[in-house]
Amino acid sequence: MAEPTRSEREFVERIGMFFETLGTARMMGRIYGWLMIAPQPRQSITELAAALGASKASISTVIRQLELGQLVERVPVPGSRQHHYQLRSGGWAHILRARVARLRPGIEAAQFGLTIVGDDRPGQRERLYELMDFFDFVGVEYGEEHVRRWEEYAKQGRDRRAGERS
Repeated sequence: MAEPTRSEREFVERIGMFFETLGTARMMGRIYGWLMIAPQPRQSITELAAALGASKASISTVIRQLELGQLVERVPVPGSRQHHYQLRSGGWAHILRARVARLRPGIEAAQFGLTIVGDDRPGQRERLYELMDFFDFVGVEYGEEHVRRWEEYAKQGRDRRAGERS
């Protein structure tokens, strides 16, 4: 396997730093970035470790997180006993769905708060309602319809690029 070029390493680091701004580990972004541009789209843990200058243990730990998050998938490679991974199509839509689903406990907590804050505390109740309204709004705005629109937008982009290549 060829070493990543200087530009490829810079790209991988930029994606790693971007993932950090999203609140995840830099290594998660580095793996994702490398899988985006690697000469072979399917990479083993050994190949990822060599390309990224990281330990196989580190790659193994983070690749499982990416797999659970449905950004990568394990794929069979004929003749190989190692696990290989590639980017999973539609992974970003899954992330958006998961983020919206995580808002539900915030709504439930605010609803519980309303049961313990009496009508004699309108300021506190209003703050709880505002929290519920915000999470509900985000759930509606970034819910399934938003994901569907994203998937359609992405398909249009793929179709447009395919038309430009032919």
